[in-house]
Amino acid sequence: MKYRLNKRLTPILNESEVEDNEIFVEILSMREFDSRFAGTYHHEVLMRSMEHIQYTKVDILRSCIVGTVLIPDKQDLLEKEYGFGFYIHKGHLIFIDDTNRISKIASRLPEIKALETTLEARFFLEIIEFLISDDVLYLQRYEDKLVSVEEELLDHDIDTFHTDILRYRREILILNGYYQQLCDMMQMMGENKNSIFNAEDCRMYRAAAARADRLYDNTKMLREYTVQLREMYQSQIDIMQNQTMKVLTVVTTIFSPLSLIVGWYGMNFTGMPELAWKYGYIAVIILSIVVVVGEIIFFKRKKWFD
Repeated sequence: MKYRLNKRLTPILNESEVEDNEIFVEILSMREFDSRFAGTYHHEVLMRSMEHIQYTKVDILRSCIVGTVLIPDKQDLLEKEYGFGFYIHKGHLIFIDDTNRISKIASRLPEIKALETTLEARFFLEIIEFLISDDVLYLQRYEDKLVSVEEELLDHDIDTFHTDILRYRREILILNGYYQQLCDMMQMMGENKNSIFNAEDCRMYRAAAARADRLYDNTKMLREYTVQLREMYQSQIDIMQNQTMKVLTVVTTIFSPLSLIVGWYGMNFTGMPELAWKYGYIAVIILSIVVVVGEIIFFKRKKWFD
């Protein structure tokens, strides 16, 4: 589909109405782009990237800019993603998209008010800024999730910790790479090595790179937070193990004197007076109880049961 770009997109229904000096945007499928531009250098470069979009990248060619954008699906970061290609030439912007997402995004964009910029450069930037417009709040929700995990750790509810923290770490890693690649792409375009943008365009692309860089810093902070949570989890495990060992030590200490008594009177030497004593059995029972009670009182005073 072909659109006239004049502050906002206007569909071009009749190709004969297009004037030579007009700025226009096209949204093409891969098949349409392949059939129209086959044989050109930018076509070969872009099609190699479009065969399997692995990351966000940009190639600055002599008279145009081509690249791909890979966007993780925020509803399912681990399983879903979508991408599109782009071609920017003076007065001409092409999106290569088989998902129809760019058309939906373009219809929601406001008017382009910065007329001192190159419209095709500004429109592409509007698309990128729309993609990350709510990401500060999105990352804030991630921080809230990690805070909830921390509270569960403090409450010793660690049954699902490994599953949760591993998923969050992987998702944050995906976002981390996404923002880093966007930042690199915006910086390269802001350098304007082929001089197809004006000074205001370059300034705006550098500002967009700074915004992406701040999001990248936020994801780095979240990654560090997950590391701290794993260390806290290990500390909780150590505390629980120490508590278990403490209980076992106390129990062992309590029964050690009883084991001594059993071993002592289990010798059954004929010269032992208690063997023939009428109350010997009762006396050993009372002695064992006194020893156990005495030890418990001693341990409580030493706060071993705390």
